[in-house]
Amino acid sequence: MKSIILLYLALIFIIQAEAFVSVPKTRFSSLASSSLFMTTDPQNDSLSLKQLNKLEGKLKKQLRNTSKKYKMIQDNDHIMCCVSGGKDSATMLYLLCALQKQLRQANVHFKITAVHLNQMQPGYDGQPLLEWLDDLVQQEFLEDYKIITEDTYSIVIDKTPENKVYCSMCSRLRRGILYTVAHDIGANKIALGHHGDDAIQTLLLNFIHAGQMKSMPARYYSNERDIHVIRPLMGSLEEDIAQFAQAMEFPILPCNLCGTQPDAQRAKVRMLIDTLEALNPNAKKNMMNAMADVRPSHLLDVGLREVCGMDGATGEIIDGERATKVKAISSNEPNANGDGDENDVNGDKENQPEFISLSKIESLL
Repeated sequence: MKSIILLYLALIFIIQAEAFVSVPKTRFSSLASSSLFMTTDPQNDSLSLKQLNKLEGKLKKQLRNTSKKYKMIQDNDHIMCCVSGGKDSATMLYLLCALQKQLRQANVHFKITAVHLNQMQPGYDGQPLLEWLDDLVQQEFLEDYKIITEDTYSIVIDKTPENKVYCSMCSRLRRGILYTVAHDIGANKIALGHHGDDAIQTLLLNFIHAGQMKSMPARYYSNERDIHVIRPLMGSLEEDIAQFAQAMEFPILPCNLCGTQPDAQRAKVRMLIDTLEALNPNAKKNMMNAMADVRPSHLLDVGLREVCGMDGATGEIIDGERATKVKAISSNEPNANGDGDENDVNGDKENQPEFISLSKIESLL
């Protein structure tokens, strides 16, 4: 009897131990056996193997869907994947490489070159990233990578007016260098690590400070540079990406330039989004959906309404076929006052999340 109890306890211990593993098993056994992708210490809020696999599957599915929706990847593409040293670009590189292996089975072949720009910031140490990229190549998970060194730091410090944030000029300089590198290596597409949260924040910043309804496109073409820019993570949210990057122990390099200045406007927008999520936990998801479901008939842009087959002033449908294609005709037409069915907002009340009172929100802020 005693031996049976001991055996039972041993089995429980084994089952619990398997919940926290040092090396997550991916679809690629060569990677799973290496130290490239390791979960964090179980004592540091690590994901279990099951949770990690589920999260990885979720992110892969989102990237596949985004890629398919915006036709990001075609046969014979050469994609330059910009790796900044942050969690977002590292996650993007990993997921794109995984998708590359998968699409090969469907006879779709494209090349990925990871590019990291050393901007000569004080205290910069890119060695962890270098070692990680080396390991990816040795494991045949990544084909090639390049490290570009350009002293943009001195230019940014010298040219940025006092009391202005560095990010804008730094971004422009970095973008110009990356466009040049893409042409030099023969890449026809540049992949950036922006995600859904970036799109939401940019939308609100433009909405509030610029008076424009404008965000980040998942894909666009630069006529001046003759190159396509894609954002494969646009369908994913930062929380999932951060959790995945931490669990996989991707090398994260601090930005000693951005870290010296608070971005007051963006910080306030993040606070606004947090408040909206307190009102409705689905706020970010709904804002992402809203950017992909624009109804011109319910907006004030006269030119947009005309392009969409409507009379710009009256909203009267002139070209029904065009209006239907661009969703200018809603399935639930507004009346003369612009009032639609209340279910446009309320929806199925039984499935709506519980709302938090304003007093509760004030206590959270």
